[in-house]
Amino acid sequence: MPVVTLNDVAIAAGVSVGTASRAMTGRGRVSTETIEHVRSVASGLGYKPNVIGQALRRGSSNTVGMVVPHIENPFFAELIRAVESGLHDKGYQLIVADSHANSEAEEQRLSLLLARQVDGILVVPACYGQSAAAVGATAGEIPLVQLDRRAGENIADYVGVDNKAGMLLIAQHLAGQSVRTVQYVGGDDATTPGTERAAAFDEASREAGLVLVGSYRHQFTYETGSQAMSIQDPIPDAIVCGDDLIALGAFGQLKRAGVSVPEQAKLTGFDGTVLSTIVEPSLTTIKQPLEQISAAAIEALVRRILGHAPTTLVHEQFKPSLQIGGTTATQLGNPEASFTK
Repeated sequence: MPVVTLNDVAIAAGVSVGTASRAMTGRGRVSTETIEHVRSVASGLGYKPNVIGQALRRGSSNTVGMVVPHIENPFFAELIRAVESGLHDKGYQLIVADSHANSEAEEQRLSLLLARQVDGILVVPACYGQSAAAVGATAGEIPLVQLDRRAGENIADYVGVDNKAGMLLIAQHLAGQSVRTVQYVGGDDATTPGTERAAAFDEASREAGLVLVGSYRHQFTYETGSQAMSIQDPIPDAIVCGDDLIALGAFGQLKRAGVSVPEQAKLTGFDGTVLSTIVEPSLTTIKQPLEQISAAAIEALVRRILGHAPTTLVHEQFKPSLQIGGTTATQLGNPEASFTK
C-alpha cells in the first residue's frame, strides 16, 4: 500500500499543501473548521506525518518539556494529563521529567530538555528562590511558562490558581457551618502555594469570624497531615489543609484516633483531585480549574514559540470553586472531642 503524503491529504481535502500543513501542525493562520476538516481527511486516509522531517525543515521538534516536583502526586498527574491533551490538540508531544522537589535535580532536568531541543518548557518550580536562577536562565534560552508555582518574581510567564480566592471560599463555607475554631495544616514557605495559602487562610479566617487556634506547616505530603493531627489535642471544630494529600493524611490519623469526621471535626482540602472522591465521607475541597489553567499556559507558551508573545510577562490566575463533600456536611456533634492517646 503506497504511503499517503501531505499532498494526497491536501488534494482530498480540497486545500493547498500549505493550508494542509498549517492545519496538521496547528501553526499559522487557519480556521478551526479547516483544521478539523483537514485532520479528519488525513485520519481517513491513514496519513502519518514525518515528525523528524518536519523538525529538520522547520528547526522545530514539535515537542514540549514539562518538569514537575512530584509526579506521583495526584494533582501533578492530573495536571500533566490536562497539559498533554492540550498540547496534542496543537500538534505537540510532551516529555515529562520529575525534579523530586530538588532544585539541583530540577536544573539538570531543564538542561536535559534543552539538549533534547524541545520547542518550549512548562515547569512547576521545585522551590521559591532556590529554583530562580535555573528557571530564569532557561527562560532566557527558550520559551518557558511556570505552572502552579513561581520560582521567583518577574523571571518568566506564570499561570496558576487564585489561592486567596480559594481560601476565602473555605473560610466562608466553614463559618456557615457553625464552625468557631480552626487549625491550618499546609506546605511551608519553600513554595508559593505554601506561602500564599497559609497567608490567605489567616486573613480569610479573621474576616469570616473564625478563631485560628494553630498552624502546622511542612511539605505537601500525606505525612504532614498525619503528623499534624498526631500532636493536636484537643481538636478544633475544623482542620483546613493546604492540599488534598495533606487532608488525606489528616483524615487517616483522625480515624485512627477515633475522631469522627465531620461529626466531631470538619476537614477540608485544596486542589479537587481524585483523592477527594475516594475517601468516605468525600472530601470538601477547593477545585482547581485545571483545563483552564493548562489551556492558558499552553497558549502563552505557544505564543512565545511562534514569536507572538506580549512584551510583558504573563501573570494569570484563575478562580477556583468550592467542591462540598461529606467532611463538612453535618453539624458538629461534639466540639470538645479529643484524641484517644
